[in-house]
Amino acid sequence: MGQLIITLEERKEKITDKLSTEYSLNRISMEEYERLIKYSQTIETEKELRILEKLVDGYGVQETGQQGINRGASCDEYSYTNNNINNSNYGDREQVSILSSRTIKGVITNGNFINILSEQKIIITEKDLINKDTTLNFVVLLGSVTIHIPENVNVICKAIPILGDVSAADNITGGSKNLIINGNVILGDIKVKVRKG
Repeated sequence: MGQLIITLEERKEKITDKLSTEYSLNRISMEEYERLIKYSQTIETEKELRILEKLVDGYGVQETGQQGINRGASCDEYSYTNNNINNSNYGDREQVSILSSRTIKGVITNGNFINILSEQKIIITEKDLINKDTTLNFVVLLGSVTIHIPENVNVICKAIPILGDVSAADNITGGSKNLIINGNVILGDIKVKVRKG
């Protein structure tokens, strides 16, 4: 138990360092910095710490050229610089949605998605799946993800719901390409629906 507490404390210190760096580079406001530092000091469980680590790691998303969090927003008012993203290829990029709504379209190879209290819609056409196997990894916390796919795609769902729901449409006929869905859904849902036309 003592070792776990030391580990949690060390991780809290790393979060504090990251937040200090983000604030010093003027990427987050003073109010947001203070609120997140205060929250980090009250964390008692591994689960809470992981959520905060994902949130803080999301600040680095914009620096790699991706659509990211509007840095001027407070923790309670996260918004995105572009809610409808139409990328030519978002491959292995991590898509973070926090308290927002987001629609994603375009060519896909693999993807990592973090959804916290958000609604995400992923629209995939047959030409968007350029590989035989496409893997999407999800962390959904109190959020909703809807994936629209063509009829002729095999869906292999390995996502684990925890007080949540993961479902795929019955009228998926299958074909030569596979969509593999991995991850965890906590108090949220992932729905795979057939897109007509």
